[in-house]
Amino acid sequence: MDRQNDLRQQQNVPEFLCQERLDTNSPIAFKEPLPGAWNLHREYLSTKTKEEKERKASRFRTELDPEDVKLVNELGHLSADKLMEYVRTLQNTALSLGEEEAAQFSRAKLLKILEK
Repeated sequence: MDRQNDLRQQQNVPEFLCQERLDTNSPIAFKEPLPGAWNLHREYLSTKTKEEKERKASRFRTELDPEDVKLVNELGHLSADKLMEYVRTLQNTALSLGEEEAAQFSRAKLLKILEK
């Protein structure tokens, strides 16, 4: 390694070495949990009334809403090709939402919105 460092110093080439670890969450950057797109959809964009939200479906022992059960039943009736097309569309939507969320976090960081 010393030989490589000597060569870099002789050639005036900077050493690009990243010390950042990407496998850990940063409690400094995001001190409190922020709602994601799923929570936004569930809380704000749902067309259900407050009474419908409070009423639980007693037929199902899972935490699925009747809308979720309906979606599972509809997906069960799709052919393999149609199901793959649905999954691709879902993946593309998730990717675009992730990119938009990353852009908004960058914007919030630059505007120092997340700081207290």
